Amino acid sequence: MFAGNFNYHQILFTLDTFKHSSEKLTYLTEISSELNRIIDCFEAPKNFPLKMYASKDVNIEGNCKELQDFISKQYNFTNLNNHRRIYPGESQLKGLLRKELINYKKLSSLVDMEIKQLSKPIREQNIVIHEPASKNNFIIPLKTTPKYIVSLLTNNNEKIIWNKSIGELIDLMKIIMVLELHPEVDEKQIVNLICTRFVNTNHENYSHNQVVKTKETLENIFWQNGSATTPKYYQ
Repeated sequence: MFAGNFNYHQILFTLDTFKHSSEKLTYLTEISSELNRIIDCFEAPKNFPLKMYASKDVNIEGNCKELQDFISKQYNFTNLNNHRRIYPGESQLKGLLRKELINYKKLSSLVDMEIKQLSKPIREQNIVIHEPASKNNFIIPLKTTPKYIVSLLTNNNEKIIWNKSIGELIDLMKIIMVLELHPEVDEKQIVNLICTRFVNTNHENYSHNQVVKTKETLENIFWQNGSATTPKYYQ
């Protein structure tokens, strides 16, 4: 989940570097405040053509750096047609802006959910929901933070029901590996661990080939975008 310079997985990664709940809440509250500020900026009525909000030489009331950067970025994706540059029109910019605004709102909702979860008593956070007994027992995780998933892998033998994409699960395993939270999570064991300890929402095991192909695709995308700027909140 991306929105501007924010990345939900990197937020979770940073969250797990804090020891105390108070520190985590402070960090998430700051992120939430920033997201709400940007959402207000994107939603505010625009009295000028959107392309004007990309200019650093014009001081427009209600403009913000994130909006300025977003509009400017759209002109970096121009296409060449018959040796002429094609720039996005006003209607296209409005559509792109609405799409980015939705991304910010989704991310804001996820951050708010994390804040509510942290605000609950610790006893409630550690509750594990078990599926009804069957040939295989399953666990439905209440959250998908690295430390919480590691606690399930370490303290339970049941398979974990993963209700998100394989790509997000692979990203989570890599975060666990970088933080060295689980001894079995290394580059060679990621695929095997996913296939043996996780199932999809239909309680079906992930196929080895499916996980390998997804992992390779993610790694190729990473190297293609290796020059991307590191988000300012995680530097």
